[in-house]
Amino acid sequence: MRAEVAIELHRTAAGPVVARGDLAGTPYWCRWDGTTLWIVGSAATPVGDDDIRFDLRVGEGVHAAVRSVAATVVYAARGDGTKLTTRLHVAAGASLRWQPDPVIVTARARHRSLLVAEVAAGATLISDEVVALGRSGEEAGPFTSTTDLRCDGVPVSLTSFDTAVPAWDGPAGTAGAKAVGTRLVVDPDHGPEAAPRVDPTGVVLHPEGGGAIATVLGGDPATVRARLEDLLPDPGTGTRVALSPAAEAATLVAARG
Repeated sequence: MRAEVAIELHRTAAGPVVARGDLAGTPYWCRWDGTTLWIVGSAATPVGDDDIRFDLRVGEGVHAAVRSVAATVVYAARGDGTKLTTRLHVAAGASLRWQPDPVIVTARARHRSLLVAEVAAGATLISDEVVALGRSGEEAGPFTSTTDLRCDGVPVSLTSFDTAVPAWDGPAGTAGAKAVGTRLVVDPDHGPEAAPRVDPTGVVLHPEGGGAIATVLGGDPATVRARLEDLLPDPGTGTRVALSPAAEAATLVAARG
């Protein structure tokens, strides 16, 4: 399957924020409730050689969150495997909290995930990726996640996680952890710190061009989500993001590997 989803959130002349674009189709149904864009899977994806592109534009002065109603399970691949490209465009004076439920990478998966975040000057972005590496009793299939941050049109950082790298699950990698999480924060009210924060299960880096990136390890997605909040709190609310009930039930299986 090849699919492109493009959605725009913008404020009308009358005041309310509206969502326009590909809100109902394959592979997602999306619902805007006035503050949060909810993503619901309308097809089993990613699977086979699916190539999905999701483009979200948040207009000037719009404050929005994006959540999903369940975890994303990456199924068996074929050919070149599956790919999900997400592009987030956050305009000046806008804020976006991109915090979908976890991704579960199954043993027969072969998946590439690319997040391109384009953040204008004066905008705020909090973006989380939480991944469960395999279900109970199985190893995760090949999985690559890349995050490309651009602030006001200038490339700032390019980071990646790749299970094809030798010894990726060894002492210098995940050390056998079943879940990994990444949080990207761009906040115009907080400048970069002088040095990274490091502890046994996580690290926070501050690229010279702006923003901050936290990467943490844990035994399950809920623990990873909490550790992200400890290392790099949401600058706007400091509120922890809980898993949806459906995602919590699904990822509990992954945590028992």
